[in-house]
Amino acid sequence: MNSPAVNPSREPSPAAGTTPARSGDLSLRALLVVFILGLVVLISLRVLFGSLQADIRAQRTNEQARQFVGEEIVVGIQELEKDIFQMASTPNLAAFRRSHRLIDDSLTKLSHDLSVLEKGGTSRRLSPLNIDGHHDMKQEATYTPRANTSDYVMESIEIAPLLDQLAAKTAQLELLLARRWAAQEAAHKADFFNVVGEIDLFMKHLPPYFERLNENANRLLYDSTQRLVRLETGLQAQSQRLLWVEVSLFLLVLVLGSLAVWVFLRNLKRANRQLALALSAMESARDAAEHASQAKSEFVSRMSHELRTPLNAILGFAELLEAEQLSASQQNYVGLINSSGKHLMDLINAVLDHAKIEAGSLALEHIAYDFADTIEYVNTIVGPRASAKGLSYVTSVSPALPRRVMGDPTRLRQVLINLLINAIKFTERGSVEMRVAAEDGKLHFSVRDSGIGMDAEALDRLFKPFSQADDSVTRKFGGTGLGLVISRELIEAMGGTIQVESAPGAGTCFWFWLPFKEAPELPAPPPAPASGMNGTGILVTADSTGASSLAADTAPDLPALLGGKLLLVDDNVVNQKLASAMLTRLRLTFDVVSNGQEAVDMSAMHPYALVLMDMEMPVLDGISATRAIRAREQADAASGHLPIIAMTANALQADRERCMDAGMDGYIAKPVNLRALQSELQRVGSLKLG
Repeated sequence: MNSPAVNPSREPSPAAGTTPARSGDLSLRALLVVFILGLVVLISLRVLFGSLQADIRAQRTNEQARQFVGEEIVVGIQELEKDIFQMASTPNLAAFRRSHRLIDDSLTKLSHDLSVLEKGGTSRRLSPLNIDGHHDMKQEATYTPRANTSDYVMESIEIAPLLDQLAAKTAQLELLLARRWAAQEAAHKADFFNVVGEIDLFMKHLPPYFERLNENANRLLYDSTQRLVRLETGLQAQSQRLLWVEVSLFLLVLVLGSLAVWVFLRNLKRANRQLALALSAMESARDAAEHASQAKSEFVSRMSHELRTPLNAILGFAELLEAEQLSASQQNYVGLINSSGKHLMDLINAVLDHAKIEAGSLALEHIAYDFADTIEYVNTIVGPRASAKGLSYVTSVSPALPRRVMGDPTRLRQVLINLLINAIKFTERGSVEMRVAAEDGKLHFSVRDSGIGMDAEALDRLFKPFSQADDSVTRKFGGTGLGLVISRELIEAMGGTIQVESAPGAGTCFWFWLPFKEAPELPAPPPAPASGMNGTGILVTADSTGASSLAADTAPDLPALLGGKLLLVDDNVVNQKLASAMLTRLRLTFDVVSNGQEAVDMSAMHPYALVLMDMEMPVLDGISATRAIRAREQADAASGHLPIIAMTANALQADRERCMDAGMDGYIAKPVNLRALQSELQRVGSLKLG
């Protein structure tokens, strides 16, 4: 048979061998496997040794606690010896009771510490301090007896009976002291000296007794110290062995996995680059978000200022027009202008509050206020609105509520007015009820109406910004949808919670609670002023919204109170005309300037009684002008103090604080009404006289 021909040029099949690339790939994989296995072994040993070290550390901590208990027993025995000898020299019953109480406390603590050694527990040490607010420094240690061993050594067993004998000896000493005091009171010298001799003899037997106690306690402490030293030695040896094993394994892994480490580092470098890019993008996004938030806050603040400036003129001139002789239709038009302006002011305040809440800059007061007056104020706002709509408005306040409480009355009024006006808006017929009660240190409020109610979908979006129960295109009931959001945020900021229950056609009930603390009562007030007065000589009447308005013809004699001409500082011509009209209505004389520099110059040339200062002006703003005036007054003490009132559209709390920090005496936020202006002028003028 002929053999088959063999092709000498034929290459090995893939199954017959491997290419160099394949071999290198396998080598790399093998190195990676070795590297990973080495890491696993290293980590496993680390965990194992770590567990062993943790166990030794726990034993050391436990022994330290045992040593702490032993030290407490030694110190307690010494204190007990001192207290017993001090008891023997007590001159009277009061001193004896103090010493007896100290001895009882020492015996109790010693018994407790011995129990800790036997059964485990916590021993405490109180060290007196001479630091305000810190009378004692407390140290404590928790000891747990080890299983299958007896840590309750013979020394501690012997101490307990000795302590029991000591209690009997204390009782014996108490009888001797009682006999000594009785002989002393009866003036029986013989009996007295006999008892004194017995006491001396009794006390001479105590030192050997305490010597035995101290020996046992010191042996107990020595035993704990020796065991702690052994544990420290074991921990150090274990740490040394772990170090050698870790170094050996690390060198082995480093040699076998050098190539794998290089690949890993290359991938790690690539991953770090990607992570750095991601972090950079995140930081850029965060900075953009912060800038956007700051820009939004600044925009809201600026828009609030810009909107308040024309609103100041609208509301101010409308208020002045209401006091003029107008026809019925003109009076109606002016009333509509006034109510629309106030509504727009409410919207601006709502948007501003929402922006402050989102920015986390909402500030709350915690002051004492008259709770009944706060509820009454809410009623004066809400009652007329309910009556105008033909609704029954009922307020029920528990008589158990205190008159004065601690909190933020302004924000509480805002929440209640928001909820009640919201209830009136969505109620066509029936009633709106507000109930207030106190329970478990909380004020409970509920606002219930018989209105249209809400379904589950409406309830889900109820507390979302710019959302309403009726969110259709027509939006029958109007509004921004911010009132309930702001109310919830205010309630939660004050430490409370709000909930709602509603169903279509069945009305709605909001209820919330706030923590409260009763405030101390004020001294009895002076006799009440004449009927119709608010206590400052200003007649107050209720308008259609329940707000107070001023009857100018009954205003106090402001010219006599202020005693001179005023300086009005404002760069806005319309605001100048409005403030001029109000000051004229109040029968005050004044000069007008348009910037802070003119105010500084004019106040230096003329003895003005008071300055009404705007904040934002060209050349020199109101804050800088006030500081310049105050600096001049400090340089020239004879010039006296010139009262300055800020009258500005910057209505944030921070703006008020800036004005006060600059040295101003008062603050009025625009839009300004005649009553607010008169009240602030009277307040600052009264301070000037005082």
